[in-house]
Amino acid sequence: MVDAWCEGCQSAHVVEHGTVEAPGCPRCGTPLTLGEPRFEELLGEVQNIAAVLSAWCGDPGPLATLLPDRPRFLTDLDPPAPRRGDPEVARAGLEALAHGQFARARDALSKAVAQARAPSHLWRGLGVAAQRLDDLTLAERAFARAVEAEPHDTAARLNRGALRARRGDFDAAREDFTLAGDRREARWDRAALRVLESVATTPGLPDAETLRRAREEAGEPSSYWSDHTVGRLLWTLLVERALTRAGRDAAVCADERVMRAAERELEFDTFWDRALVTHGYARVGMKREAGDTAAALADGLLTRLAGEPFARGPAGAWLAAALSAAALAVRERRPGDARATLHGVMERPNVMRYRVPCAACGRGSLGVESYQDADAEP
Repeated sequence: MVDAWCEGCQSAHVVEHGTVEAPGCPRCGTPLTLGEPRFEELLGEVQNIAAVLSAWCGDPGPLATLLPDRPRFLTDLDPPAPRRGDPEVARAGLEALAHGQFARARDALSKAVAQARAPSHLWRGLGVAAQRLDDLTLAERAFARAVEAEPHDTAARLNRGALRARRGDFDAAREDFTLAGDRREARWDRAALRVLESVATTPGLPDAETLRRAREEAGEPSSYWSDHTVGRLLWTLLVERALTRAGRDAAVCADERVMRAAERELEFDTFWDRALVTHGYARVGMKREAGDTAAALADGLLTRLAGEPFARGPAGAWLAAALSAAALAVRERRPGDARATLHGVMERPNVMRYRVPCAACGRGSLGVESYQDADAEP
């Protein structure tokens, strides 16, 4: 026998082992869930919609906390493995690096490379430790010594190139990225440098040939929410550029035309891509575009959530009513009212702390009362 769950009336059931198709709930007829309960994700889904509505209202902050932090340039900060003949202090430093003890690793490896003709992997280990400690000057110097010791150390090339690009030395970064091999990170960094340099040196949108070559270098784009794509990078750079224009007038700024064109360069139409666009328009004060994008995105999310089995079942009547009210407010261009309705949903105890009745005894329940970060004080 296998435990099953009804999303429609939030009740536990048991079905025969080996059941391929989920049978209907004997109480309300909703197809039973044989895997993870879908209601568990309700809070996150509603938070996403509320963040989109906040951006529409002029506050992009909540949406910013949901968007992934995509590093502009990719690196290889994996700790180098020790080699035969490494002195004891070097082995201790590499072991500390592998265990995340970066200050200890930096100190030990600094001693190790002080010896004559230190090998490339020890310099690279020192560079990794320094970069983890945000000592970028030492990191770049260490990666440079690693390249001197072994010009074909592609990881050191990749890491030094990223540091050079971050401080605006595009020519030197290009040299390193060119010699960093054909790994995915190197191909992306070459593409990213091409886009970044074009945005930094031309007033409008990079020309079509520049973007084509960048996409060709980067390879097949991924729709996964946190992955890099040329379109996502381009949009982010143009938002940053628009925000740094001195004395810009949002009503007439040419950056607005450029950003509207850049929106069409996004490769995918996922929630994360539309959220990125909404956030960008809101940040630069393009209210009409932010509202149009947010309205379409919020309406689609509300419609999808309203189609969930729980929202269509007897136990979710309260959710269906809230989603209907929020959807009406969105269609009437009242984002503040829609957001207030969803905040009421998020404050419900059964949403904040989802609980599943115990199938064994029928009396207790399984759930989460509270949580804290792993490094938080008890």
